[in-house]
Amino acid sequence: MYYLIRLAGRIYRTHILQMKQYFTVLLLVIINVNAYSQDITTSYISTTAAINRYSAISKQPFYIFPETREHPLKWNDSLQETWLQKDHTKSSFTLHAQPGEYFVYQVGVWATKNELNDVNIRFSDLKTTDGKAISSSQISCFHKGGINYLGKPFTKKITVQPGKVQPLWIGIDLSDVSKGIYSGTVTVMVNNRSQTLTIQLTVDGDPVEDHGVNEGKRLSRMYWLNNTSGINDEITKGYQPVARNGNILQILGRTIAIAPNGLLADIKSYFTASNQHISQNGTSILSNAFRFIIEKEDGTIVSLKPGDIEFTEELPGAVAWKVKNTAAECELVCSGRLEFDGFVDYKLALKALKQLKVKDIRLEVPVNKTKAEYMMGLNHEGGLRPETWQWKWDTTRNQDALWLGAVNGGLRIKLKSDNYVLPLVNIYYDFAPLHLPPSWGNDSKGGVNVSENATSVIVNAYSGDREMKAGKVLHYDFELLVTPFRTISSDVKYGDRYFHGGGTNAFSKIEKAKKAGANIINIHHAEDIYPFINYPYLDENVAELTQLVKSAHADSLRLKLYYTTRELTKNIPEFQAFYSLDGELLYPGPGNASRTEALHPKGPNEWLIKNVREKYIPAWYSLVNEGKFKGAIDLSVITTPNSRLNNFYIGGLEWMLKNLTIDGIYIDDAALDRFTLKRARKLIDQYRPNGRIDLHSWNHFNSWAGYASCLNLYMDLLPYSDLVWIGEGRDYNRMPDHWLIEVSGIPFGLPGQMLEGGGNPWRGMVYGITNRAGWGGNTPEELWKFWDGFSLREKEFVGYWEKDCPVTTDNKMVVASVFKGKKESIIAVANWSKEDHPAALAIDWYALGLEASACSISIPGIKKFQEEQALQSVSALNIPGGKGYMIVITENK
Repeated sequence: MYYLIRLAGRIYRTHILQMKQYFTVLLLVIINVNAYSQDITTSYISTTAAINRYSAISKQPFYIFPETREHPLKWNDSLQETWLQKDHTKSSFTLHAQPGEYFVYQVGVWATKNELNDVNIRFSDLKTTDGKAISSSQISCFHKGGINYLGKPFTKKITVQPGKVQPLWIGIDLSDVSKGIYSGTVTVMVNNRSQTLTIQLTVDGDPVEDHGVNEGKRLSRMYWLNNTSGINDEITKGYQPVARNGNILQILGRTIAIAPNGLLADIKSYFTASNQHISQNGTSILSNAFRFIIEKEDGTIVSLKPGDIEFTEELPGAVAWKVKNTAAECELVCSGRLEFDGFVDYKLALKALKQLKVKDIRLEVPVNKTKAEYMMGLNHEGGLRPETWQWKWDTTRNQDALWLGAVNGGLRIKLKSDNYVLPLVNIYYDFAPLHLPPSWGNDSKGGVNVSENATSVIVNAYSGDREMKAGKVLHYDFELLVTPFRTISSDVKYGDRYFHGGGTNAFSKIEKAKKAGANIINIHHAEDIYPFINYPYLDENVAELTQLVKSAHADSLRLKLYYTTRELTKNIPEFQAFYSLDGELLYPGPGNASRTEALHPKGPNEWLIKNVREKYIPAWYSLVNEGKFKGAIDLSVITTPNSRLNNFYIGGLEWMLKNLTIDGIYIDDAALDRFTLKRARKLIDQYRPNGRIDLHSWNHFNSWAGYASCLNLYMDLLPYSDLVWIGEGRDYNRMPDHWLIEVSGIPFGLPGQMLEGGGNPWRGMVYGITNRAGWGGNTPEELWKFWDGFSLREKEFVGYWEKDCPVTTDNKMVVASVFKGKKESIIAVANWSKEDHPAALAIDWYALGLEASACSISIPGIKKFQEEQALQSVSALNIPGGKGYMIVITENK
């Protein structure tokens, strides 16, 4: 998003593109970028004209016809006359494939007059005259279902609107199929009516590898829609299996105790104060057990009696349990599942056994006050927690989760129900906002109150008064994330040096990265050899991308690609097939009526208006400025979250890891869920053990994006990310508590980096973070040299928030953190005021492990950061406004 949106000042960079739209559409046709779309020169007539011209056909309730993969059906209100002139229910249709490929073709269904409900399709075996066969079990229709993003089979219902044309995409798995001419039938059935096509499939030529997915033009990559790679019970690298001892569950750095009613009795964190290590002694995040309370109309509390706890699943990656709690008035089935990363999924099904009038149904979570210093979510930006907070359900805002925590222990609570659907994110939130949960929301009566007493902070998620009829079931579901997820890797934080940006010529970035001292290059889309968003493996640019990765590796550089799922370019061979799935993959928005204030205030691009027309949301668009695609325009549409596109994404990732040998991915906002990113993490660890995932997000806390805090929104993705780059749209004049929670990544066990305007390097060093090379403004090259010269990777980081931090200041606008070494330590001190401020640093020499009389103190020169200075002491410093120092304390030899 950062190429287009800057909320600070609301600066738009889109008007230049708007001026060029009409010219670039013509260029698309000239350079054949859109070669995979339906041929616009072929003779088409409207379905209305077809009814009049082909009366014999139009008398039927529907009409079917075959088409090759090379000519995807496009418009649902038009027909090519050749489809009407030759009746393939009476003559065979010939198709050609190669052994081993995943072969696809289409069957068009025209609803001549009335709506077609529940269209079904049936395949016969395909047989040769000498007895060879392709089983019908190897043939499937994508429109009737497949394997969902969780790896589960599902079916779909096909409906065709009156007068419309619906393509049905069919796949045939030709693995282990020998050469031959295979014949069979495909039958379409609607309301006891059927029509049958005869298919003759010639399998000939050289066998193809990997189902044919190496060539996108085959459309064999549609095979990825049912991909299950990465779906297994294994844990991801860096974590440990879930261990159970009675009702106590142990994961990396945390333990969870289950109460008799199935809710949580206690959570302990064993992480040290800045998440550098895991200690032997844990501290409780909760001050008491969770309480689910049903308060009747007269104020009495329903007394639920728990049954026995049943452990329903015990795997290395997860443990699940269930408890049935009963009372005369109702029963509560509590099902929980803990995964190895700290994710807990709770499903609470409350059933009324008799007429029940309630004053309130609520969940109370008592958090240890020392583990609730900070707060993020429910309309509160990340930072220090207020004494009280009140929030009501309002689905115009992307808010359903609250994180409370200290740096080394916290809890995110996300409230859900059985109607939950992952909403759209970023500036598209209004097109598909949160669904009000019937249980928690209760017609907007529900909300969350946060209050405190002497020892606890109480989260009260209430739903208000209601009446439940006998047999009524309400789902009071919620998710938990126990933070931090892991210790912070010094090798990643101080050893990974990113080059990001630096123009659109990809090959030039290798030398630029080397010159800057970077060792990881992120290649964005909208570049010469990666022109179109979220489709890096276009046939025309694969060879150059492969060479780019080889060249980077030859110089000991790692190379990652921009790759996410929020939006998808229309310049892909599968676009029409994906669109034909009627909203399953591409979000079915208002189409030509779509408007977004930031990118499309006057409506979609003309190409989308003419060629897609309905059921889409226009998204990113840009001109390609150099390379073989120069002059082309990238147009994209918003995708549907948690669809089979996630499977396609994983299939594409695995292909790139094996064939391009990329070193990971860069995610810029996401429609991805945690399950899919876990799959991605497993594949990256399998193929590229030193691979990385870094997560970027624009600041969502505004009206466009539903006032969401980015790290709260994407927290369930953090266990599988190596680094967060959350600086876009950030105000680096915000106070240190905001930096700590929403920028640094530290409370979640991740390194962070700055972005907007290059960040503030002096304040960033208090958290051990910099900008990226190539991004411009406050470039980090000189700081990286300082890191290496003073071995920051080998030092212990002690944040200013730690009660045992060996350095403190006497000025609330000046904070100091320490990089502690055996014979040398470094103090990072920064001023959070615009004005110069005096500050005295108090050093606990014993805690630092040094003798004051045996040490020298200096401010070494760092180009564009600080001038060299000799210091006698740190008791009377003047800290420049908005800046600071790196102060070195060295034990004299």
